[in-house]
Amino acid sequence: MRKYPRTMATQHPDNSEVYINIQQEPEEAIEALTSSEKGGLGMEEIMIDFEGKLTPYHQTSQIAMGLIDKGIIPGRDVAITPRIPNDRKEPLFRQLMSIMSLVETNILAFKQTGVQAIWETVVPMIESGGEIFRIQQRIDSVIELGNKNYDVPFPAGSIRVIPLVETVPSLVNIDQILDDYMYATSKEGMPSDDIRVMMAKSDSAMSYGMVSSVLAVLIAISRSHSWGKQHGMTVAPIFGGGALPFRGHVTLANLDQFCMNYGGVQTVTIQSGLRYDHGPEETRAVTETLAKRLGTTPVRSFSVEEQKRMKDYIGIFTKHYLTTFVKLAETIEAISKYIPKNRDRLSGSKSALGYAREVANAREIADLVTDPVLREELCSLNTEISCAIPRAISFTASMYTIGMPPEFVGVGRGLKEIQEKYGSDGIDQLLTFYPQLKSDLQFASQFVNLKVSKGVVQEQARSEYREDFVRVSQLLLDGRSEAEAMAENGFYHTLLQSTMPIILHLMGKQSDIFADDQEELKILHDWIVKMGKIRGSLG
Repeated sequence: MRKYPRTMATQHPDNSEVYINIQQEPEEAIEALTSSEKGGLGMEEIMIDFEGKLTPYHQTSQIAMGLIDKGIIPGRDVAITPRIPNDRKEPLFRQLMSIMSLVETNILAFKQTGVQAIWETVVPMIESGGEIFRIQQRIDSVIELGNKNYDVPFPAGSIRVIPLVETVPSLVNIDQILDDYMYATSKEGMPSDDIRVMMAKSDSAMSYGMVSSVLAVLIAISRSHSWGKQHGMTVAPIFGGGALPFRGHVTLANLDQFCMNYGGVQTVTIQSGLRYDHGPEETRAVTETLAKRLGTTPVRSFSVEEQKRMKDYIGIFTKHYLTTFVKLAETIEAISKYIPKNRDRLSGSKSALGYAREVANAREIADLVTDPVLREELCSLNTEISCAIPRAISFTASMYTIGMPPEFVGVGRGLKEIQEKYGSDGIDQLLTFYPQLKSDLQFASQFVNLKVSKGVVQEQARSEYREDFVRVSQLLLDGRSEAEAMAENGFYHTLLQSTMPIILHLMGKQSDIFADDQEELKILHDWIVKMGKIRGSLG
């Protein structure tokens, strides 16, 4: 049976302080994949990122050659697994060039080691099995082009697609995606014994709210393993998430809760927030623990009836989340411009070469639920906005910067509705599904400060958020008040309060504080970084 990498280093810019440019990334990757005994971080896989990022196409070869020089053979000792763009969201040229870089890396590495360096590639925003198959065919066509022009040939299918599933509807229906993919590959005579599937915690949380994203990922883990058993295939889920609870809560302090919550995951991403803000010692401890525990933790399976209830819960939490999200979107777009950008990424615009996210379609969530009243409420939501949505890390960091950690948005009102519809048993059942919920909200609560958002955020959005926090406190956090939570991090809240006059000025809502605008921007940047360091991740 294939041994899957347990930890995957990524190039996400969720760390607070250090800017890692594209010239530094090869050494960073080599250090991550070097054993802890030799001073590295001991990880087993690196995801080189071409999605929405200015990664040079020769970086895959740089990393592969650098590993070989250190006696580490990619494709045998460690895995290099790039993420290429999806041509539905970025120009086809960028996808083709990314694939070509993988082909060239395999040729160069094979000449030195006799081992194929890259076996798989992650493709983001997958929504159907047919899409996986179409991209697999495109990869095979580029492999064929390489075979015509280089002296080291590789067969079709030698680089396989790892679908990255990011929307709640796609996660919940992951077995249908796998069905369609298996049908297409079998029809073309391309059977397979296994498939790795990456499940996105961050983007699903930003689009649908934290609780909805967790429940969707849990359903996806359960359904993918069940599907694999039915079809005699191994499905190996990859959990894509960061250090803050909204994005997954992958930290040493939360690792026991994490492993219990996501039983059945085979690989976990170790992003920059953990590696830089928590430091190498904690990162090594996380890496070593996951290497021992993943693959041995029992798969969490949910019955058909349980999944129906989970989908109704998804509908409830998504409804309340989106109700507030659309009121916050314009403010968050403005704040996100001041969040440090710690990697060389594409512009977050809707231009031909930009990269922007879209608001979730509430009607797709309505199709999942059984409650006709809830379905109608979801269909009636107006989620049209005129501004661009930042990526998940900038969104999360922006929400923390205005004293409104996104973990709480829609959660309190969702809990209230569950209690009204299903009684206290409904909340108990939710905690059975999502045992990490209390620890996620407990962590985020210490950074809530609604006073600082006055004048920055629409009053209705602030009122909804306040209700969320109060309800969560009453139902899950033993009546913990905002003042009690703030008392745990006095210095953090001093910084948070100090940023607000600068933000208000930059948004044109308050007069100048400093004579020099550049000095003002530098101070804001430094304080945002310090707050990120205290949280343990920028976003």
